[in-house]
Amino acid sequence: MKEKLKKFIDNVKLRQIRALVILTGIILAIVATGASTFYLVSKTGSIKITNDESASKNLSDIDSIVAVVGAEDSSIIGNTKSNNSWSGEIISLNNLQVQPDREGTISQWYVHIGERVRAGQVIGKLSRPPQTPEMISMLAEKSQMLSESRTNVEALRIYTTKRISQLKQLRIDIEITNKQKLELLGSSITADENPLSSSITSKKKMAQVILRGSIAEIFPVTYGQTNVLLLESNNYPLQLNYGFGALNSSLRNNFTPVIFNAWSSLKDVDTVPEKSGLLYFDMAIKLVNTSITSEALSGASLESLGQMLIQAQSEFITVLGEIKDIELERVNTQRESIDTLAEIDAMITELEKELAMSEGDVKAREVAYASVRDSISGGYSIVAPNSGIVSSIMKKPGEFVGPGMPVATVTAEDNDHVVVRMLIPNNIQKPEVGEILSIIRPGFGTDVQKARLIGIGNSLDDGSYMADAVFTEKTKWTIGASVRVLEPISSSNVSIKYSSIFWSEEGMRTIWAISEADRIFAKKITVGRSLGALIEVYTGLKNGDRYITDATLDIKEGMYLGDFVKTSTPNEGGTSIPAKSGEDKNMGGMEM
Repeated sequence: MKEKLKKFIDNVKLRQIRALVILTGIILAIVATGASTFYLVSKTGSIKITNDESASKNLSDIDSIVAVVGAEDSSIIGNTKSNNSWSGEIISLNNLQVQPDREGTISQWYVHIGERVRAGQVIGKLSRPPQTPEMISMLAEKSQMLSESRTNVEALRIYTTKRISQLKQLRIDIEITNKQKLELLGSSITADENPLSSSITSKKKMAQVILRGSIAEIFPVTYGQTNVLLLESNNYPLQLNYGFGALNSSLRNNFTPVIFNAWSSLKDVDTVPEKSGLLYFDMAIKLVNTSITSEALSGASLESLGQMLIQAQSEFITVLGEIKDIELERVNTQRESIDTLAEIDAMITELEKELAMSEGDVKAREVAYASVRDSISGGYSIVAPNSGIVSSIMKKPGEFVGPGMPVATVTAEDNDHVVVRMLIPNNIQKPEVGEILSIIRPGFGTDVQKARLIGIGNSLDDGSYMADAVFTEKTKWTIGASVRVLEPISSSNVSIKYSSIFWSEEGMRTIWAISEADRIFAKKITVGRSLGALIEVYTGLKNGDRYITDATLDIKEGMYLGDFVKTSTPNEGGTSIPAKSGEDKNMGGMEM
């Protein structure tokens, strides 16, 4: 039994040792597997971290070389957003200030701010000034001037009345005289006019008598007929004597119609047969000169006929000239009559004007005297210069004011002429006329009004421009309120580093821009003011444009961005610039 028990115990111990060995092996295997896994995981993580750092380093190199205009990251050069504003004031072109004419103390206001007033309305009062000798002397002087004006205007009124009466009577006499003269000269015979009283009528009769006598005397000799009334019948055949005008058949053939026409024109007693008579005399004399003697025409009769025609023609022309003189005299008389009457009317008007001015002067002196009297004996009334609304009262009762000092402001009810007057700095790009601006009031940043720029003046001595803008919509903002005008986008320009700019061969400021295909090309820009290490760009760059922040001599037109980045090395400041052989690697861009 003891041997079996000892053997059993030895078997148990052996099994325990085996179990411990197996357990130890399992533990070692687990430990080895964990260590291997930790090693692999650690190694993989190290590779990933290394790759991330390398990628980050490459991106940092590109970002330090390339800038994007308008990028959201404010750390990127070229994205300087302006928060500037300009000072302004709301003014009304219809504002009128109330300014008393003399000094004094405000004793009372009869109106309040916002109250509607009319022109000339009393809105306040100044206290009565002390009755000094100077004030009393002024009142006495005004009283004396008023008395003298009243005396002068009364004397002038008496003189003017008498003088105007004389001029009116003279006007009537001149009208009657000129009318009688014109009737004597006359131009035609009317039913109420005596023919013998008209000179021009008499001359017309004389011209008709001369023409009729000449035709009556020549008719028997030229036509061989004694009855001159045959000329009144166009149907009766008339034949000129053979020798009369025989040397000029053309004149001879045309003479009969001419003599018919001259005789017919004598039927109108109010008309001078000037044209037909002169033609008759001219043709008759020419026919006599081209006539030959015949049985019906002897040489003596032709000579006598020629002398008669010449004398009659001379008398006819003389009478016609006298008629012209009478007609001219009649016209001159009418013109002189009109001029004389106009002068008399002007004299009457001038007298009435002088009297009215004198009476107005008296009224003005009365008002001046009353104003001085009221100012001395009582308070001075402050009146509104125009109709509108009282927009401000600058002085309180009891405050002393000097002559011409503004004490209140009246704004016309028509508020269409409200403008925003502002000062624009002259070191920025001026906005264009017509541009829409944003207007705010200090302390009310959310209440934004729009205004359209209507004009910009010249630069002032303090380095700014005066400009006006009108609201695009009606506003209830008060007149005189201070406002801020937000700088528009057109004046908020891109700012870049000086090192980004270089001079082109044409002498133009240029940057290295980057195309969408990552190609580098030269782009001309215009610059403005300097802001520390930056400079504003007015034209040449817009949102989204990319450009090289440090211009170097190694950059070439059309270079690929990736090739440029590979050849660049970081400098001490962290900005990537291309490495160059034989040159300083830390050299910056263009010096301004």
